[in-house]
Amino acid sequence: MTKLPDDGDGALVLVLAGEFDSGTAAPFRRALAEAQAAPAVRTIIDVSGVAYADSGLLRLLVQAHQRLPLFTVAGPLPPQLRRLLEISGAAGVLRIAPDVEAARRA
Repeated sequence: MTKLPDDGDGALVLVLAGEFDSGTAAPFRRALAEAQAAPAVRTIIDVSGVAYADSGLLRLLVQAHQRLPLFTVAGPLPPQLRRLLEISGAAGVLRIAPDVEAARRA
């Protein structure tokens, strides 16, 4: 996980890459806790580099959606993550943008 520098728009952008399950999501969990403690104007999670995700990542995304203002998941969504979001119903709940730039404009 990488935190991108502020572009001057007040958005916090976290870039996820690799595999995310209950054993590997701790850095992302900590970053979300920090974001909740000092909320940005907008929080964007770039998931375009996620190779695998399980219900642990899904749970963190839904919790962040509930707790952070203007929370957006930015794609393009990898096929496995897209299926997970669709099957769980989270695709209808989360704000999803095609990419980070679109999320910044939303």
